[in-house]
Amino acid sequence: MRRTHPLRDMKRLFAITLILATILSLLLISTALAAGMQVSPNNGDYNTEFDVTASGFVPGEVVDTWVNKPNQWRVGQGEYTANKNGKIEFSFRPDVTWGTGGFFASAIGRRSKVQVTTFFSIGGGGFPLAPCGCRAVLLGNPGGTAVNYNSQGYGSSEIVVVYMTDPAAQLHRLPNAQADPWGNLAFPLYLSQDALYGPYLFTARGLTTGYQSYNTFTFWGGIFNHRSSNPISFATPTLTLNAAGFKPQESISIRLIYPNTTEKLLTTLNAGGDGVIHYSYIVPPASPFGVYALSGTGAVSGNVASARFNWDGVVTAIP
Repeated sequence: MRRTHPLRDMKRLFAITLILATILSLLLISTALAAGMQVSPNNGDYNTEFDVTASGFVPGEVVDTWVNKPNQWRVGQGEYTANKNGKIEFSFRPDVTWGTGGFFASAIGRRSKVQVTTFFSIGGGGFPLAPCGCRAVLLGNPGGTAVNYNSQGYGSSEIVVVYMTDPAAQLHRLPNAQADPWGNLAFPLYLSQDALYGPYLFTARGLTTGYQSYNTFTFWGGIFNHRSSNPISFATPTLTLNAAGFKPQESISIRLIYPNTTEKLLTTLNAGGDGVIHYSYIVPPASPFGVYALSGTGAVSGNVASARFNWDGVVTAIP
């Protein structure tokens, strides 16, 4: 019977272990190099279903996901398990409480710490410059419930500090919000189904004017008795351009034509994968009365879409 040398066996086992560790490391590195995230479509409107794919995670690890509106709020989108290729997929559908503009979708692996981020827009409001730098509070996740904070009386585009007092009388600092040019303040408040039952108090104080408002509601598995200390009485006037017929993902120049026929380039955005655009423009206070038009021109297709409105203190679409 052939005998083996113990030291030789130990060296062989060590060599095999080293090879396996090297292979695993290479796999992890290749996975990390392939890290990325995509949202489709990259812009849309309320009730548009956005499909997200993220990669670069360790197969089988749990991945946390969220969406944030820079410097305003952040809401969790649930946790997912990476498949054998290190990928996750999920979908979300924003509602009117999200507002318009640029947003970020993000995901981070709990084990690998790999984090990926991508941007998208709602209402064609343009893309943000950088992800949220604030210490955001995750108030909810899919399956939760939401309500819009509602108040008026702030300065034009004023930054507002927001606090929440929960049913246990604990005070929480929430991300800053921002009033619109008309001084109206509206942003979503989310609660998950496992949130504390009872009354909630939200306080919003303007950093410039010092003006302070309150919203209250009661949570019993759903939001009830939502009240505002100074509810919005004049809806923010908005011009909206919804159009189709562009090339998928092509660059669209959005222009505003004033009553005196002068033009201004407002922004450049990309059409969705279906060649559709959605853009909203808030009419600034003290804007002259008259007929305005929003137009969008495709850089590739040359397609031009426009919508006309009469502004006399109230926005009226002109057929």
